[in-house]
Amino acid sequence: MEVSYVIGEEEVCAILIRTPAVIENIRVLLLADDGGKFRSAVYLKADVDASIKFGETVSDYAAGTLLDVSTWFTERDDTFSIQPATENGKIFLCDEAGNTISNGYSGSVEVRRYEEGYTVVNSVPFETYLTAVVPSEMPSTYEKEALKAQAVCARSYAYIQLMRADLAAFGAHINDSTSYQVYNKVEAGEASRQAVEETKHEVMTYADEVIEAYYFSTSMGYTDTAEVWNLEEMENYGYLKKVCLNTPETDIDLSDEKTFLDYIRKPQTGFDSEIKYYRWSAQADFNGKEAGIRQILENRHSISPRNVIYYESNGKNETDSMADFGKLKGIEVEKRSASGSILTLRLSYEHGMVKVFSEYNIRKVLGLGAANIAYQDGSESAEVTILPSAFASLVNEADETYTLYGGGYGHGLGMSQNGANGLAKTGMNYQDILHFFYKDVSITSLTEKSEFANQDDE
Repeated sequence: MEVSYVIGEEEVCAILIRTPAVIENIRVLLLADDGGKFRSAVYLKADVDASIKFGETVSDYAAGTLLDVSTWFTERDDTFSIQPATENGKIFLCDEAGNTISNGYSGSVEVRRYEEGYTVVNSVPFETYLTAVVPSEMPSTYEKEALKAQAVCARSYAYIQLMRADLAAFGAHINDSTSYQVYNKVEAGEASRQAVEETKHEVMTYADEVIEAYYFSTSMGYTDTAEVWNLEEMENYGYLKKVCLNTPETDIDLSDEKTFLDYIRKPQTGFDSEIKYYRWSAQADFNGKEAGIRQILENRHSISPRNVIYYESNGKNETDSMADFGKLKGIEVEKRSASGSILTLRLSYEHGMVKVFSEYNIRKVLGLGAANIAYQDGSESAEVTILPSAFASLVNEADETYTLYGGGYGHGLGMSQNGANGLAKTGMNYQDILHFFYKDVSITSLTEKSEFANQDDE
């Protein structure tokens, strides 16, 4: 096994796997309520007797004992860990008064202290982790075959993250948010456990490699390809194709603005067309919001310059800054995918131009102008910060005001979770659901890979 080490503050704080090893657990960074990595305080308790290890010191505590983790760090820094005495024991995050503020976590919980605060990492068996992802990502009331499809997607996605080093500096593979997969926000129940158990070890592969099985909430009738993320290596995502969820199936090229607007404003029937997110609209007013737009553009440009590009007024010569661009004159769609997602959004200024790529960036910019979103069931969302999807049309009503007509919720790649449930209701099994959304993939077992080869009997 080849490994490398991440050194922080003169000590090893993470070990990165460079070649396969036997992997039993996944390590999940539990984010604070504000979505940050760090917490000002950590209180824990277990529902069974538990052992505490701090450095080389081990001590035992009775079930229900409230632990103020800061008391272990008064004299020195080290790693604090708590391990329940029984396999079914759970660890809970608590407030200072001892009230639980989380669902119970299986496995062990580790706490480290940094200048910014404390981090909390849950080390949990891989398959157990999935039982708390499935209900957090898909309602347990959904069809059994849809839940099983979700389990295979979650397992495939998590496997990829095990091989990466995104959060290695914090001793974790992933976190528990939508940045990876939502984890343990809904407790594992019988339905999710059964979905994981009945698909045990199964993942999807493409060209003999486990895929990143992207999924999202609701389609607008079509899924899209990885071009919506403006990626440099599109060939790695050949399994993400345009898929029609409408009934009857149609293949409309929605790259033309008028064609897309006509499509998105007409009623459609499909496997997820009854979900409220399937169609939505919004009034967007960008007057007085130039500073906010600039902040978003500069932030996203700093993260990925190739996805937010500044141009001089001619739209040809790139420039490093939009400091002298002046007043915003208009926003329009420059390019749209065949599935209908906005690929390039153009913002015209008095003395410059900005082109925005990648669906998330586009949704952030347009979301700033939308006061609220009206869904097809008559409900509304206020205080919008991001559009539900980039499958949207902009109709210019007046000076810097637009009507947005759109559909779907999420990035639009891979499996529509509500679409999967609709397909399951027709009698489709989970393998067929997966092949419906992911093209040219195989469903294989992780036990065929060396790093999981010894886990058949777990």
